[in-house]
Amino acid sequence: MTDGFVEQFILNYHHGNFIMGDENDPYSFTWVRSKERFIIPLDNLRVSKRLTRKIRSNPFQLTTNKNVHLVIDQCSKRKSTWINPAVKHIYIQLSKIDLVHSLEVWDGDDLVGGLYGVTIGGVFFGESMFFVKSDASKIALVYLVDHLNRTGFEVLDAQMPSLHLAKMGGREISESKFLSLIGKACLKTNVQFSSIPLEVSGASVVQRINQKSKRGCSNADTAGECEIIQAEYKAD
Repeated sequence: MTDGFVEQFILNYHHGNFIMGDENDPYSFTWVRSKERFIIPLDNLRVSKRLTRKIRSNPFQLTTNKNVHLVIDQCSKRKSTWINPAVKHIYIQLSKIDLVHSLEVWDGDDLVGGLYGVTIGGVFFGESMFFVKSDASKIALVYLVDHLNRTGFEVLDAQMPSLHLAKMGGREISESKFLSLIGKACLKTNVQFSSIPLEVSGASVVQRINQKSKRGCSNADTAGECEIIQAEYKAD
């Protein structure tokens, strides 16, 4: 992988583009951009009471960058996937220069969930996630948000909307607003995903997430939304 490709890759992501592989051609990929973008606010993650209890019980072991290759491989194992061999190769090579990071969820020696993404400055561009045990990907997301907050990240991009992520606080924003969000954040130089270890205590993770969400809910523009969230999870 040449320095020129890496520079173009970073520039494309900074401008709101992302790559998608052609499932009919294993060696081809294209640059894609969307008129709307799906983000997960780092100060307003929705974690249900049921999931909170599960995280506090520490049912899994979580790691970062322990097996990027395996996480990407698991994410690609779907009937229809944009993660073709060309895209896999790009992400794996970028992981060697700290541009791609993974978060793994383990049950003993078995990888039961995880996610990976591209990091540029203070932005984590989430690429894909998977699970083979119930709640493993949700737990991975909760730990990721906590880790991003602790390491100084500002934006968590999920690219495309999904019901799963919407229930946890994800929302669509316009392309112009997204570009405004990542404009300065991508230029941050004092943010490193691997600067501190991943938290091992589930209780500590959910405590910080809840404290952060309460502060986020105190803002005038999110107060109404938070009332809805509280009503949704009251009976959970």
